[in-house]
Amino acid sequence: MNLFKNKWLLVVFVLFFYSCNNKGFKVDYNFNKINNRVWVGEDFWSVPLEDWRVNNGRVECLSDVKQATLTVLSYSLNQNKSSFKISVKMGLLQKGKQPGSAGIVMGSKDDTDSDFRAAIYFGKGINIGVNTKGYAFINESTTDLKEAFDYSNFKLQIIGSPAEKGYTVTLKVLDYENTIQAELQSHINGDISGIIQLVNNFETEKSKGKGSKFWFDDLELIGEKINHTADNKFGPILWAMHTLSDKTLKLTAQFPPISKKDNQIAELHIQKQGSDWEKITTERIDTSARCASFKVKNWDDTANCNYKIVYPYYDVHGNPKVEEYQGVIKKDPVDKPLAMGALTCQFYTGFPYTPIRKKLELKKPDILYFSGDQIYEVNGGYNIKRHPEGKANNSYLGKWYMFGWVFRDLMRNTPTICTPDDHDIFQGNLWGGGGKLKNDNTRGTHDHVGFDQSIRTINMVNRTQCSHLPDPYDATPIANGMSVWYTQLKYGRVSFAITTDRVFKSGPDEVANWDGRLEQIKDPKITPSDLDKPGLQLMGERQELFLKNWVKDWNGIDMKVLLSQTVLANATTHYGKFNKTLYGDMDSGGWPKKARDETIKIVRKGFAFHIAGDQHLPSLLQYGIDDYGDSGWGFCTPAISICYSRWFRPDDLGVKPKNRPKHGLPNTGDYTDFFGNYNRVYAVGYPGNYVKDSNRYKFENNKTSGFGFLNFNQKTRDITIESWKMLGNDNPEDMDQHYGWPRTINQLDNYGRKSVAWLPTIVVNGKPNPVLQIINQDNNELEYILRINGNKFDSKVFSKSLYTIKIGYPEMDFWKEIKDIKPITEKGHSWLRLDL
Repeated sequence: MNLFKNKWLLVVFVLFFYSCNNKGFKVDYNFNKINNRVWVGEDFWSVPLEDWRVNNGRVECLSDVKQATLTVLSYSLNQNKSSFKISVKMGLLQKGKQPGSAGIVMGSKDDTDSDFRAAIYFGKGINIGVNTKGYAFINESTTDLKEAFDYSNFKLQIIGSPAEKGYTVTLKVLDYENTIQAELQSHINGDISGIIQLVNNFETEKSKGKGSKFWFDDLELIGEKINHTADNKFGPILWAMHTLSDKTLKLTAQFPPISKKDNQIAELHIQKQGSDWEKITTERIDTSARCASFKVKNWDDTANCNYKIVYPYYDVHGNPKVEEYQGVIKKDPVDKPLAMGALTCQFYTGFPYTPIRKKLELKKPDILYFSGDQIYEVNGGYNIKRHPEGKANNSYLGKWYMFGWVFRDLMRNTPTICTPDDHDIFQGNLWGGGGKLKNDNTRGTHDHVGFDQSIRTINMVNRTQCSHLPDPYDATPIANGMSVWYTQLKYGRVSFAITTDRVFKSGPDEVANWDGRLEQIKDPKITPSDLDKPGLQLMGERQELFLKNWVKDWNGIDMKVLLSQTVLANATTHYGKFNKTLYGDMDSGGWPKKARDETIKIVRKGFAFHIAGDQHLPSLLQYGIDDYGDSGWGFCTPAISICYSRWFRPDDLGVKPKNRPKHGLPNTGDYTDFFGNYNRVYAVGYPGNYVKDSNRYKFENNKTSGFGFLNFNQKTRDITIESWKMLGNDNPEDMDQHYGWPRTINQLDNYGRKSVAWLPTIVVNGKPNPVLQIINQDNNELEYILRINGNKFDSKVFSKSLYTIKIGYPEMDFWKEIKDIKPITEKGHSWLRLDL
């Protein structure tokens, strides 16, 4: 009996498989069982997201932009020389101010990248449809529609038949009674393969914006040439991000804009090694951020653990399904060097960033950092919508989803730090002023303090990007009820201070009074003192307090890293165009200078390395306050894909820096920027005077696009910094890095200040690697603090005052204090032995 059942099941499977691969294959979408909502379903992707919706059993496009598309994700045209048929019902929703068109683009492919996601935004295929001027078309071939054609309800029927050296494509336009209103036939040379899209207002040389708006229904795809790729579906669980810190798991699952009638609850299940799956918690999906945020305390971080997010839903055909998104929460890598991928700035011209994603996968990072500009206002090829608020939120989400779509498989099993920058909240520059809102006169400007969008929209962005981070150091909202996310993350015995150098920053309108862009210094008569006044902020008082306490927290930690959006220097000379110069840019982290210096003074006490992005120019430099190199190192990672180029070319301006590094590369050495900051530039990317390339990846590579990668070796306390180009060998080699990289420094290099004297060499009799604090007794201030490497340490000091040392093990809350230690002039000439 069992054998008979198995044979019968095999026959059924074979018949089913055959039916899905012969000329009778058919899939249809009638949208009748989908609740009214913005998200069309897992088999579709809409561009712009906010302009498409399911409404009363059909799909409607509310967009007046050119080339608004709804892509069929799971089905496309394959390369088989076979016939096919595509049909769709359509109708005019609203006539535009300009003539409009609608229909189907089929066989669309991108010239640079074969990834179907690239084709969605950059693909070119065969355009088929109708135009409100009264004609139907297949590419450039046209035929008139019958007089009094009813645009409110009609049908397109497309048949593709193999022909010599290509295909014969036939278009029939039928009215609602299936009467032919136009018929057109065209020969297409070569293959027809690629994605299929519904299009509202085709973009052509003659087309204009403000076109008509159409609805679509009853889409049918028939034939052997229809290819099914189930893995191409996207949703309803789009991706997840998580962090693990201090035995607390935070995880956010991202969803699309679902209906109020859809399931609103997501479940988190885990599977420990050797155990069954267990549901541990549920969370409600946020109605604006569209994410479910989980928090699990007392997490066992000593072993890998499988997780899955579970979401029951009805698919695009109305069938009940249970979506499961699975990954691994890896154990805290305390027993190996910590590898970190550091990325920034994702302009869509490089989408889907395949060379970077593949290289990064080969590098196998333990943790990821996306420092900001995960979106740009024009990503996707269309501009953002700022109002009404609900549409603005969905406008953001459509661009935010592009980020997750590319990197979700990397983030699935890898802790991810993600922080918003200015473009993420729809601003070219951000001077947050601690949560201030712009007024009607300043909204939309690039050089005035405040936020353009509503507080609810800003909080929505914060929730999507940061709700999986450890809880904020101080979660008290700032002005106008704006949420905050600055915090500490401990992972792999490295402590990361996650901060914003935008939200609290003062604006140039507080000091500038000249015409034009206030943040851009173009007049050589302006002096640094003109740009200074008491109270100017960079990190803000709240974050400075956080950093002061973070510097002192060494519980379970060997090394410290500051994370923010931009480097604390103005290490650029040219902007936008190769020969366009600026004396200074207040959008850099080099201004306000006093606030910049204060931040560096705080974090160098913990020998912290700094990682940032934003500037679109890879650079590695050592900060200085009173002298070159007296503080820590900062790394501006390459941009994933560059919109606005910058250069650092002091040599070309006749301002050759001194103290050129041994590698002798141009535009490196000791350099004082316009604001008076001492910058020791070790390496900098060089875009050159690049020209446009039809290959999008080559073009971005020429502009120094790429990614950063770092290794933190807890045993040696070395930090290796890498800056990778977008393109290069399949297996990355050093030659694929920007000139000057890789570079290895030591933890101790992050406080480069020269010693005035030395304390006696400390020799510990006890457990190695205690934490050491050096306190100046003249002012009772912390000179610095770190976990020493081993049992011996030579402590440099910066005055001949008496000092107190505290040494011990924070994990055991055990400390020993010795006061009134007198410095000596030469290192290692006396010893201080301590039993711990």
